[in-house]
Amino acid sequence: MKDLLVMLLVMVTTLALAQEQYLFEKYPEIKYAGHKDWRIYRKADRTHFTLTIPDFFSNTDTLTIQLTSFDINWDSSYIRIFRNSDQIQKIFEPMFFTDMNVPYDSIRAMDVDGNGLTDIKLLVPYMGNGLASLNQRVIYLFQRTDGLFHKVSYLDKMAAHIIERDFDGDNTFEILTMTLKGHELHNYWTYNIYHFINGDLINQNDRFGYPIMIQYLFRTNRKVTDKISPDNMKMFGDTQPEYYSKE
Repeated sequence: MKDLLVMLLVMVTTLALAQEQYLFEKYPEIKYAGHKDWRIYRKADRTHFTLTIPDFFSNTDTLTIQLTSFDINWDSSYIRIFRNSDQIQKIFEPMFFTDMNVPYDSIRAMDVDGNGLTDIKLLVPYMGNGLASLNQRVIYLFQRTDGLFHKVSYLDKMAAHIIERDFDGDNTFEILTMTLKGHELHNYWTYNIYHFINGDLINQNDRFGYPIMIQYLFRTNRKVTDKISPDNMKMFGDTQPEYYSKE
């Protein structure tokens, strides 16, 4: 009898946890190495944030990333990339970097696009209020076969979707984004899917049956809404993420 009760408890707990998951959380998530050892250098009109990852490249060369923001043009920053001590790229980024938002999360090193080369991801909050406090800049640096990087970045929200997942088991990870859409006096968290292909983020909603929409309530809710049909949800899909930038 005791064993039966334990078994029933496990089944109920497992079912409850499954119901609490977002639809996309059933897929394997990417594994990454985190790096947080930022060094900050302040000058008269700018601030540099520098982080070095040893043995980053396939021949064990070091990668250093330097983020630079200016006091006057706060949303016109640059990302400098160094291989060992040599600068190999300087990339524009329409975001501000401060000692409050840069250390928020670690640099994530991982292979997102499945080409066998390590990519970089940065999550940088906008530091707003209310729902805007969820706003963050997602910045990817996808490593190319020549050792340089493609940059893509966009406005997104802080939530469970931020972990890349492998929806179809091909070792290429899908990228999810989250926006808030209004429809018939209700608001819905709306999730889109992208792949990084040839220097760009390409929408994959049709391939995986997205977007999905979850009603915004004043309580925890992870259930895809039944107030909007899957066909009508397609009208709320985004071709590109919000405030998209690439270089």
